[in-house]
Amino acid sequence: MIYSKNIMNISVTILLSFVFSLVWNCASAEKVEPRKIEKIMKVRAGGGLRLRIAPDIKAQKIDVVPDGDVVETFGENGELEIQDGKQGRWVKVKWKKKDGYVFGGFLEFINVK
Repeated sequence: MIYSKNIMNISVTILLSFVFSLVWNCASAEKVEPRKIEKIMKVRAGGGLRLRIAPDIKAQKIDVVPDGDVVETFGENGELEIQDGKQGRWVKVKWKKKDGYVFGGFLEFINVK
């Protein structure tokens, strides 16, 4: 009888440890740091600027950001490049709830106060 109580106590302890560990890991996994907007910029590309899934001219196109539209920027990627006569780097942006990359040579800084 004493032997089965010890086994039951050990089983309950192991089960509670497992549940605690599972809950702790799930709670900590939900903490996501918000991205910090670096700049607000305006598209100056004439016919619009392609929003891509990766910082590469060959990457799949998500959409076209119209000329004059504003994007939130989250940092530059890669080396300086020249695309269509403009020098710049790829920039991570958000536009109309879409995240992607645009070529920064066609972005113009706007002063938002």
